[in-house]
Amino acid sequence: MNGRYRATMVTAGALAFSFALGGVPGTAYAADERPDDQPLVTSLSREGYWPLEAAPGGVAPNVQSGGLPLTLNGDAWIYHPDDPLFGDPALVGQGDLRLDGDGDWAETSAAPVGGDGSFTLAVRARLAATDDRTQTVLSLPGSHTDRFAIRYQGESGEWEVVVSTEDEANAPQVVITEEQTLPNDDPNDVGEHLAVVFDAPAHELRFYVDGQLSTTSTAVDTTLWTASGGLQVGRSVIRGEYFAGTVDEVRAYSGVADRVRIQQMAALTGLPDL
Repeated sequence: MNGRYRATMVTAGALAFSFALGGVPGTAYAADERPDDQPLVTSLSREGYWPLEAAPGGVAPNVQSGGLPLTLNGDAWIYHPDDPLFGDPALVGQGDLRLDGDGDWAETSAAPVGGDGSFTLAVRARLAATDDRTQTVLSLPGSHTDRFAIRYQGESGEWEVVVSTEDEANAPQVVITEEQTLPNDDPNDVGEHLAVVFDAPAHELRFYVDGQLSTTSTAVDTTLWTASGGLQVGRSVIRGEYFAGTVDEVRAYSGVADRVRIQQMAALTGLPDL
């Protein structure tokens, strides 16, 4: 399979890992094994929330105090409807990021999460066209490959998460392909909410689409190397794969977000306190 490993089918019981937010890391148990008096907990720290409502001077601010902003590059721009009542609405809120797929992207100056431990990254995205061109929505680069990428796979016509197991060119990859919820390029639609969770203690990678975790959206992953470049919105530094479409509600956390928190992120209302 050319170094690519698809997520194996898992049972509903194996998927029933549920985490509540807490201040310290906890032990992971299967749902039917956890003692009643020992809740599942893990720390979760927000490193970045970019609602993409505005970008004064080409810089989209980070709601997280002290967090890294996103710098727009190429022809990337923040869209606002001409008529707030009757114009084409933004994906969420009053604005969103528009990319034409021809050398446009946004990036932070450093990685908001390194990848050497648990992390959660999320974004809402709508493709301009579901064609045969692979397009990256979010990625974290290393020196020779991406630590991870969320992208539209042109060959399959599906969303996927790709994790390189080491920072080497042509390194083996863990790949999760979402086979149930397909990308929607309807210009009047809200696209899809995409979230990847890497649970380092459980050695598990999870891919949520529109707040849901399908039976094929979990894979075993023991990858722990650290990204060296900033978060990329709309491209892969390594492969290009520029994204053509609309992006909104970019979020980055250190730690594991549970299903309820992912569903909150997927809401069509911006939640600055989340």
